Amino acid sequence: MKISAFLFVFLLFGCGGSLTDEQRKQMKENMELNKIVRVTDAEITEAAFEKGRETLRIIESFKGDSTRIDSLIKINNETIRYIRPGISNALELEQQLVDAYLADESGSFRDNVQEVRNADGDVDSLLYSKPDVTKLSDGSDQLNGVWNIWLRKKELVLEIGKTK
Repeated sequence: MKISAFLFVFLLFGCGGSLTDEQRKQMKENMELNKIVRVTDAEITEAAFEKGRETLRIIESFKGDSTRIDSLIKINNETIRYIRPGISNALELEQQLVDAYLADESGSFRDNVQEVRNADGDVDSLLYSKPDVTKLSDGSDQLNGVWNIWLRKKELVLEIGKTK
């Protein structure tokens, strides 16, 4: 028994830890990604609001430059769509949101986050939506369209895990 323990310790030190600094750093990052973190639904929803609002602030700063918007979409690995009322290119959930905004009589158009379920019924992504409105001369709001940003739940949870 003592010999096997001695051999184990000898092999452990004999390996010498031949990892480079870069490999150690990458291994530590992978361990952090696999760390178990408890995240509540409220934290995920709040993260979706923050991410959606941040993305729209950046898009608005581009002032319609489609090249920069396309680059942003590729970098963030997101799906961003602008849906106008009456246009038939909307997905079913997006059309339901446009209809809900149009039916809102209160005139208090606010941003929103919806859970999106996959075919198995699990929530795998969230849809951040923000209406684009114009104030009319009579004081009412006119809905021009709705910004929709599809966010992956896994990526939101990983972002929250980095801050915990």
